[in-house]
Amino acid sequence: MLVDRRVLGKIVYAAQISNQETVLEVGTGQGVVTAELCKAARHVVSYEIDSKLYRKAQEQFFLLQFKNLELVNADLFKSKGLHYFDVFVSNLPYSRSRDALEWLSTQKFDRAIVMVQEEFADKLSARPGSKNYRAISVLTAHCFAIEKLFKVRKQSFEPQPRVESAILRIIPINTVTRETVKNINLLFSKRNKKAASVAAEAGIINANYGSKKIDELEPGELVRMAESISNVCSI
Repeated sequence: MLVDRRVLGKIVYAAQISNQETVLEVGTGQGVVTAELCKAARHVVSYEIDSKLYRKAQEQFFLLQFKNLELVNADLFKSKGLHYFDVFVSNLPYSRSRDALEWLSTQKFDRAIVMVQEEFADKLSARPGSKNYRAISVLTAHCFAIEKLFKVRKQSFEPQPRVESAILRIIPINTVTRETVKNINLLFSKRNKKAASVAAEAGIINANYGSKKIDELEPGELVRMAESISNVCSI
């Protein structure tokens, strides 16, 4: 849990929330960030997957009487359809960081402030052919402009994690479908295969990838390949 009030203030400031905006938060936790979001936004929708934390948050915010807060006990990333929100704020467990970015790639919003493991942040900016180049690198390069704002010390959490953290500002550029996200991940399960062979197996014709492997293609090439796959089972 984030316990450093200075970091909390920096996160809320970075979000630049106006009193006319709707904020979507994932990971209510102890409600420390949530309370500050409620003070700044017109409306806050906060998701918490853990039932015990959700009930504690309900009790806490009943006493605080924030009328602009909506608490939801569910996994947002398994919900279907588009959600209306201006700003996305998340201090998720690091195991859910990829889920968050994959979900955001399918949504329309203005900006997001997300805390991630610093090593994961490095993967987002990885280039084709590098060790860290992954499906999530492709997706984020195509869908977002990402800026690393600042690091967060281990001492800012309780209990302290073993890894360093970073705050990212995410601005959307393009959106994709869930099917495209699924196909990009599928393509990277064949990252060491020749792209031309994978394209042929998927029934994609007139694709000119030369001798490049899947993990050597540029993000735009991989997104177009993923969008062209008509029968996922064929590869």
